Amino acid sequence: MCGKDDGNMYNFVVNKLSGRNRGENNLNILTAYCNANGIDYSVYETNARGHATKLTQMLCNSGADNVIAIGGDGTFHEVLNGVTDFSAVRIGFIPSGRGNDFARAAVLPLKPLDAFADILAGETKTIDYISVGPKRCLNIAGTGMDVDVLRAVADKRNAFTYYTSLVRCLMKFTPYHVEIKAVTPDGEICLVKDCIMVGVCNGTDFGGGMHIAPGASISDGKLDLMIAEKLDRGPIGILSKFVKGKHDKLPEVTHYEITEIDVIGNCPIELDGEIYENIPLRCKVVHNGLVTFKNAAERNVK
Repeated sequence: MCGKDDGNMYNFVVNKLSGRNRGENNLNILTAYCNANGIDYSVYETNARGHATKLTQMLCNSGADNVIAIGGDGTFHEVLNGVTDFSAVRIGFIPSGRGNDFARAAVLPLKPLDAFADILAGETKTIDYISVGPKRCLNIAGTGMDVDVLRAVADKRNAFTYYTSLVRCLMKFTPYHVEIKAVTPDGEICLVKDCIMVGVCNGTDFGGGMHIAPGASISDGKLDLMIAEKLDRGPIGILSKFVKGKHDKLPEVTHYEITEIDVIGNCPIELDGEIYENIPLRCKVVHNGLVTFKNAAERNVK
């Protein structure tokens, strides 16, 4: 059951097409509940890539104190990038995508009324995000075969197609030669690697539930750097360990806790599953940068 309305206007920024129209279905559930309970709301529908960013900018500039994103990780990414004053707006998330990877890291309910109940309760918390040059990233930033896989599964993404495309990419992927400069709690590191993937993780999962960084936290002020080097063996056994989050003992994989990183190399990047061609993977954690809402378990902690 959702909580009581506190008199706010709730601003829904929705991608109706996300999750094979799950966004539209969840919006209908939420608006029906609001109508039945006298809760004020406005709906802003996205109609193109980047539109959620523009809608969020408009809402922030008009003085809105909340933006409720209804969609998948891509919609969440765009809303984050539209915030113009992080001290003035609270961001709520209604997971409505296929993969919902950020929802796992943030422990968000997948049922829309349960997620909305957390928003209506009104208790806030702060979480981290990643600054990547002119962009912001909520969950995971990366380069390497994850970009190739995202291109291969564009417009047809689900767990099965993602994993089958990943196997194909692993079998033929040419590693990127990169220089990695990072700041860790113990000092600076500089590495030169032939990588199949570099993942800079605020969240834990990508690809619809692949546990790339099971030890990551969205509120600890640190990022989990995962480096996967060139494979000298078949991909199937390695992939199964990634899916289960048991890849930390693989000799091809290295993890570091970091706060900043610069990956130097001529490679496209992905941020929350969105591909960017001309932005370097130069990341910095923004600790407690985003105000969002506590879930039920967090509210019940005494």
